[in-house]
Amino acid sequence: MLTVVVTAPLLLAACGGTEAGQPTGRESGMLANLPSCDRVPLDADAEVTADVAGLMLPDGARVTSVVTQGTLTTVEATVRMTPLDVRAHYEHLSDIDLLRAEDEVFEAEVLMRAQQRRTYLRATAVCADATTLTAVVGPDSDDAGLPEFQSY
Repeated sequence: MLTVVVTAPLLLAACGGTEAGQPTGRESGMLANLPSCDRVPLDADAEVTADVAGLMLPDGARVTSVVTQGTLTTVEATVRMTPLDVRAHYEHLSDIDLLRAEDEVFEAEVLMRAQQRRTYLRATAVCADATTLTAVVGPDSDDAGLPEFQSY
């Protein structure tokens, strides 16, 4: 009889996720296949102010759009981090309630509660070390109408 034991980090890496958002060598290599960030215009759009209750973006995030529709506000931004770094950033914050986090190397999704609001955030790699962020902030409710996690 053959017994196979799979450790959690290996299993998570095989599924595209990582333990605590830390990239494995394979995942770092995958991100390196993206275009150089020197060739991707991250500051082409004008920067705008985002005064949105419950919005918690990483330091250095550059907000380019804020749109409010009913009780939901969508914020678009860019940041010099990989999606895995973005996920790890939220996992280490003590002033939020992290409800769910997933990553697939080129994209990470986070659902969090802060300041009595919920935020769904999707981080998508645009180059080897920069990411676009789409955050949707709404009421702290399961039926607030926030986007669902994407499963591939």
